[in-house]
Amino acid sequence: MTDERLRELLIKILGEMHEKAVNMKIKGVATGAVMNRDENTDWIGSFKVVDTACNYAEGWNLVAIAWSKCAEAMATKADSGNPDHRKLTGELGFEGGTYEEFEGFKLAFAFSGASSEDDMEVAKFGLDRMKLELGEEL
Repeated sequence: MTDERLRELLIKILGEMHEKAVNMKIKGVATGAVMNRDENTDWIGSFKVVDTACNYAEGWNLVAIAWSKCAEAMATKADSGNPDHRKLTGELGFEGGTYEEFEGFKLAFAFSGASSEDDMEVAKFGLDRMKLELGEEL
């Protein structure tokens, strides 16, 4: 699959994550990153803001947190916030990022802005949707 097609699918899925968050009545930032089959270094990533990129009242940069969750999931090849993982500099240890390898693709999705449970629900929704799209393309 071309990187361009993967990027198109990623943008589509982020739009669906946006819609899910709106339906859940939550705000924040959805992130997603995909590595093509047989790739070792080139992640394709993007994000989508759902109403706000920052929670100024509480002092949260939701873009930074969402990407930190996504990066932690990518680096550990596991959901973010795992208490058994020793945090590395740049990781915040928040739940809400998820990772899976599917048919040779590496997938990481995250959401930040709501409760850990709601963040994870949106992240897992994105991951599941991407797997479904990839499965239909293969």
